[in-house]
Amino acid sequence: MKKKAMLIGAMLLLGASVFTTTTSALNYQKDCSETSSRGLVYTENFDSYTAGTLLGGQGGWFPWGDNPDANANVTSDQSRSPANSVEIVGLSDMVHQWTNVNYGNCTFRVWSYVPSDYVGQNMLILLSLYAGDSSKWDLQLVFNSETLLLEDYDSVNSTPYMIGAWGEIRVEIDFINDLQKVYYNDVLWLSKSWINGTSGGGILNLGGVDLFANGASKVYWDDMSIWATEAPAEPELAIGPITGGFGVKASVQNTGEGDATNVVWNITLDGKLVFLGKTATGTIATFTPAGDEAIKAGFILGFGKTNIVVSATCDQGKTAEKTASAFVLGPFVLGVK
Repeated sequence: MKKKAMLIGAMLLLGASVFTTTTSALNYQKDCSETSSRGLVYTENFDSYTAGTLLGGQGGWFPWGDNPDANANVTSDQSRSPANSVEIVGLSDMVHQWTNVNYGNCTFRVWSYVPSDYVGQNMLILLSLYAGDSSKWDLQLVFNSETLLLEDYDSVNSTPYMIGAWGEIRVEIDFINDLQKVYYNDVLWLSKSWINGTSGGGILNLGGVDLFANGASKVYWDDMSIWATEAPAEPELAIGPITGGFGVKASVQNTGEGDATNVVWNITLDGKLVFLGKTATGTIATFTPAGDEAIKAGFILGFGKTNIVVSATCDQGKTAEKTASAFVLGPFVLGVK
């Protein structure tokens, strides 16, 4: 597991400060019921929990691998919104999962407070899939006390972080174009692929968050949220039956749920003895869902066997194509099949 491969010698020094756990900590119920829709998907301010209690088992939070030693405390020592936050320190490694946050665009936000005496490399990790050692890490940000920078684990990109004050991390994920942009206090400092993030081989999905102390001293986290937009409705193009007779006729259909724009269609005959009308083309400016537009070739003159190819494309990147064979006899196209 890549994140665990980091040097965490400071963990031994902080072991005595790990929070007391009980056997009931092994029985956490993971709440993964949130589903993505337009607007607010998830919010967490830790204020509905009692300060001094373990976060694991509350609000869908659980320690990585259900390890009770990785739990964390809800605290009122610091908070951005009254009255609580979560304190990630030492062995803390807390996970929350979501389902169906995987289309259109989404924005993940969270606020962090780094004390002036902070030491270590505390982390915020976003995952497209949580599955223990087989998880997919897509973003791994490190508060590095040696450099005083918020760093991307997998590149040289970094930005200064606030000390003794709350700072916001915002991650905008574009699932359509496989792109994530990371902001700190509204400053864009990192832009890269989502699926080829930290571990590589990810999927177009926001599956969970991991607050990982990595043996470091305490960092406080508060006011986490996810906002999502539905993917725009997409068109789908299809070609209707190809018929002959006096010329060639067919149709272009929109079988999808969104408008198709600038639909360019073509009819092509490849017969060697087709002298006139070998190609025809046209454009449909806007094509609504369930649309069915008749198209036809112009005057055809020839003799002999031919293949007919009817195709269409649109600005949304959708394509359709259908072929048929026929016999051309003068201006007539016969035996289309």
